[in-house]
Amino acid sequence: MISVLFAAAMLLADTTAAAQPAQPAKTEAAAPQKAKDDPNTMVCRSEPVLGSRMPVKSCRTKGDMAAQKLEDRQAIERAQIRSDPGH
Repeated sequence: MISVLFAAAMLLADTTAAAQPAQPAKTEAAAPQKAKDDPNTMVCRSEPVLGSRMPVKSCRTKGDMAAQKLEDRQAIERAQIRSDPGH
């Protein structure tokens, strides 16, 4: 009895899927990708604080985060050059 109901449900589901026309691709799908790459998009993160169990939420734009990452990398490179007298 259960197998008959299951088979009927499968056939019914198969015909409803075939009856629906194929929908064309939406052009709105490209808009979220642009928003993903937008440097003005705000991003919030929970960052740990040294000596505390409670993280702090900080929100910055992607452009600010990229600029800070570049500055941090350059500072590390400068520090490595200064500490390495050249073997």
